[in-house]
Amino acid sequence: MMKKYLAELVGTFCLVLVGAGSIAISLPHIWISIAFGAIVTLMILCFGHVSGAHINPAVSVGFYLFNGEKQALVYIPFQLIGGLLAGIFLSLVLPQNPTYGETMPSSGIGATILIEIFITFALMLSILLIVETNNLRSIAVVVGFVVFLAAYFAGPFTGASMNPARSFGPAVVSNTLDVLWIYFLAPVIGSALSVPFYHFFKKIRTK
Repeated sequence: MMKKYLAELVGTFCLVLVGAGSIAISLPHIWISIAFGAIVTLMILCFGHVSGAHINPAVSVGFYLFNGEKQALVYIPFQLIGGLLAGIFLSLVLPQNPTYGETMPSSGIGATILIEIFITFALMLSILLIVETNNLRSIAVVVGFVVFLAAYFAGPFTGASMNPARSFGPAVVSNTLDVLWIYFLAPVIGSALSVPFYHFFKKIRTK
């Protein structure tokens, strides 16, 4: 069982290190989006067979609501620890850096919440739809591509978090905690909303 928790910790660490790190070193926006999509794809390929590679508390909440998987909720503290360790690592290797890849809204608070809800809804819905195939490579590619698209189109407005653990570590080390609640609340709402929509979609499709 501990192997699953470590997989979630390490997977989330790598996600935040590569994704937030690409922002910290000022890569162009397209490459930041590619970095997020690629690392998610890689982590699913590496850890999907171990823990399911949620690497995201919002996704874990979504799976709990979807199938009552209580273990998914136990993943959450490990994901947050992984995100925090990545943030600390970035602060150590890039001291005095102006950013550690924290997610900050450039739109209004209301718009940021709505965008984060929508993109997390789309992410979780894509996961629920593709996980039916039970093909790890397909799951990795589809989910990674959705993350890339969300990061590319929504990144300039909200940072395209979709993931409380991704926002947590960089926010702590950069001391930008005042808006962190948005990146906890909105992704969880978006993920939760995707579950009844998925069931509704499945019901229509099978008629």
